[in-house]
Amino acid sequence: MTDIQMTDNNTQPRVGAGVLETLTTGMYRNPFDTLREYVQNAFDSIRTAERQKILVQGAGRIEVHIDTSRRVLTIRDNGVGIPSNDVYARLVNIGMSIKNLETDAGFRGIGRLAGIAYCEHLFFTTQAAGEQSISTVKFDACQLNKATSPSRRQVEELSDVIRRHVSIENQTSRNNSHFFEVRLEGINQAGELFLTQRQVHDYLSQVAPLSLDTHSFLMAGKFYDWVKARNLEIPTVSILIKYGNMSYELFKPYKGLTYATKQGPYKINVSDLRFFPEDAGPDSPFWIWYAKTNCPGAFAEETIGGFRLRKSNISIGLSERMTDIFRLTSESYARFNKYFMGEVHIQSSHVIPNAHRDDFEDTPEWIDIRNQLTEFVRERSKEAYELSAGRNADIEKLVSSADSHLVAARKKESVGLASKAEQAKLIEEHEKQIKKLEAAQKAERNEDDQKRLQTKLNELKKSRNAIETLPFTTNKLNTSLDNKQRKVISEILCILYEILDQSSFAKAQKAIHLKFGMREKEPRK
Repeated sequence: MTDIQMTDNNTQPRVGAGVLETLTTGMYRNPFDTLREYVQNAFDSIRTAERQKILVQGAGRIEVHIDTSRRVLTIRDNGVGIPSNDVYARLVNIGMSIKNLETDAGFRGIGRLAGIAYCEHLFFTTQAAGEQSISTVKFDACQLNKATSPSRRQVEELSDVIRRHVSIENQTSRNNSHFFEVRLEGINQAGELFLTQRQVHDYLSQVAPLSLDTHSFLMAGKFYDWVKARNLEIPTVSILIKYGNMSYELFKPYKGLTYATKQGPYKINVSDLRFFPEDAGPDSPFWIWYAKTNCPGAFAEETIGGFRLRKSNISIGLSERMTDIFRLTSESYARFNKYFMGEVHIQSSHVIPNAHRDDFEDTPEWIDIRNQLTEFVRERSKEAYELSAGRNADIEKLVSSADSHLVAARKKESVGLASKAEQAKLIEEHEKQIKKLEAAQKAERNEDDQKRLQTKLNELKKSRNAIETLPFTTNKLNTSLDNKQRKVISEILCILYEILDQSSFAKAQKAIHLKFGMREKEPRK
């Protein structure tokens, strides 16, 4: 065997330009993943500035400026900045990150390239603390995308393409400042989401390392008291959204104590916060907070519903990652994740986000945490199931459901029953509602709720008894009509009942009585 020394051009490893496409659209499938990467890098820079005493704790700020008229998105932070001598190595080289895995959220050195896929030109502008020089790196995104397209027949080396379409400019600054700015100019159709303020707001409020709003989320005080008592660290940063004439600070999306459900007009009421494990501390591999609610159904708001995994207070995926863990307990339990709102904060330094940042690498430490989470969500699923049915069902949901059955019964009082089978079905449905209300009465409830339940229970029992004596529509029809004709007339009466007011229905019913030999019936009161 002959050893080959890799010393000349023919034996040196070469990287094709197409790899750049893999590191942009191939790595970040959602345009907002790009925004997350830039915010994450800004967050790391601010935390470095705090550790170096360049910024006091809490003084860091990230500004996200959306300019729809010029089709420009800018992300600027007041972090440590990059020294001018390091700009080429840090911003042009690929995958050469100097970040610390234990202290920084990002560490692979490829996230900054993601913006190339969504604009005509990508700019990085920075000034390091203590320097009087501002450096700007310009990526000609259009030309880079053309040169790295998989459709090109001639493959170039990535280093040659970058040298040709990336430029660096330095200028003197009189300001003693420190910052880093990302600017996407000429945002293309693929990046249209960057120009939609509402979607940028919703995404960052879920993903970014933000604080809870202590003014709008009344449970925030209890949360921070619990965290402080256990010496837990939740890194946060202030993010400002600038859009047109608007400028406002962003917080996590949890607001208020009452939320709508996907299932209809039922309300989710937050009564308290729960924590797991209760004795969590700085050395715990993870800890969880979640809202204690009446659990009547899934949260209607996508930005709120579901447990969220977070590392360094940055979301790993959205709620679907924890939905997957609910699914590990039972396929039918997967839906219960959206019955809750809360967060799972991963503290272990051995749990590492994957390249997409939508899950974790399968390290032994993550597998152990995932197993513990599986048991945790199994208990939450059972809790949701029990609270969603039987005696602990939400009173608004119970009363609303009972009202629906009472309305259906009143309709039959005016129209009449079509058959014995329909009568039996109505009685069966009433019996189910009665059992639910009777079970709900056994729960611990205030006096007003108990009175509401008893009133509705009395109405259902009275209605059930009335159904047993309701006349049948078909018995009143002329005997010359066959079964098919009788059924059609019964269905027509039901339709008229739904679409007409009381007076008009009474007139229509009387006309049908006269036409088909039915005995007249008193109109509804």
